[in-house]
Amino acid sequence: MMNFVDEESVPPEWINSDFLKEVLEFNGELKGVLIDEYETAPAVGPCDHFASIMFRTKITYSTDEKKGQTCSVIIKAIPTVEGMKLDFVTKNDLDYFGTEIFMYSKVLGKCDEILKSAGCTDKLVAKILYYSVEPRKVLVFEDLKELGYAMPTRMLPNEEDAKIFFTKLGQYHAAVFKLESEGHEGMKRRGTMFNAPPMMIFDGVSILCDAVRTLPGFEIAVEKLSQITHLKLFEKCKQILNTPGSYNVLNHGDYHVRNMMFKTDKDETVEQAVLVDFQMCNWGSPAFDLYYIAAVIPYSKREKLFKLYFDTFIDVLVKSGFQGNLPTYELLQKEMKRYQSFDLHFLCTSTFFMTLDPGKTDPAEMMKLLFNKEVLMELCTRPKYLAFVKELLPILLEDGVLDEIIRSN
Repeated sequence: MMNFVDEESVPPEWINSDFLKEVLEFNGELKGVLIDEYETAPAVGPCDHFASIMFRTKITYSTDEKKGQTCSVIIKAIPTVEGMKLDFVTKNDLDYFGTEIFMYSKVLGKCDEILKSAGCTDKLVAKILYYSVEPRKVLVFEDLKELGYAMPTRMLPNEEDAKIFFTKLGQYHAAVFKLESEGHEGMKRRGTMFNAPPMMIFDGVSILCDAVRTLPGFEIAVEKLSQITHLKLFEKCKQILNTPGSYNVLNHGDYHVRNMMFKTDKDETVEQAVLVDFQMCNWGSPAFDLYYIAAVIPYSKREKLFKLYFDTFIDVLVKSGFQGNLPTYELLQKEMKRYQSFDLHFLCTSTFFMTLDPGKTDPAEMMKLLFNKEVLMELCTRPKYLAFVKELLPILLEDGVLDEIIRSN
């Protein structure tokens, strides 16, 4: 019987000549397409996309006008194999795949137009070629790899990488903020992992507490962390997330390094970033996306990046002709303060995983390690991870964040 990891490596039978002809003719640019041949393979590594399956199909096709044309497309579909992955996608009232179809078919193209009007010429997202809801939910995109983009080679960004991450987020947030202000329908979506039932496969707080026990001088932190369960922290974050912000945007909802693709120069310096995976978008405070990506940024370097993000956000709004009241940086700072519980959550989840060596950790094997306490204890005492813990945890203690979580219902 196939499991959810196997499903990511075996192309479904419906990816065939008839389907590919439908894809290539979908936007009306091509007619009379004949599929000469095609080859399909997994588009990402095992477990890289938890809420979907993805395949890359290289197609040779002909039309009445031209013979032997080639293209490569990325096909993204909802999983079908019973188990944890399908349960996450279907056993809640959040239509993750429907959200992504909405974003690509109704929102992101308009965001591109807004950004171009503001002078932002870099690509925001991949071009959508096809989408359907019936008989199955499917999205098909241009293959960014063919355009020179690649997955990240490092999980922890350098200074130039980080500037691009926060600039890109400021551009995207400005575009959706403007769209909603103009009455664009459907923007107030409910998503993120926090509005789905908590998946208790990884007790991040317990792992963090074990890591902190190894650090001299952190006894108070250990005492307070021992009073916080993973579920308690999750529920606190959920409550904050679903309280409207001082101002709101349509958050990407899963804004981390592996949900971007990059163009780099010969020295592997990032020059351009494209955003991918819009399944978890959530209408709310911009602080959510900011804390998500800040999980891989040392605390001492964050403030400049938050200001860069905000200046970009305002610049796009002004240059694109936004007519409403502009948010202030003081409002954003207020939101960041209110969202500090997320800093703890991401410290013991995103930061933990992003500080693993990507060249030595197979994603499928990592899923198995989540249940091995001894291995997790070894991983949580790595110097890269402890560097983040030692810098951030004293700040959360001083600001009373752990006490606030302890007191929460």
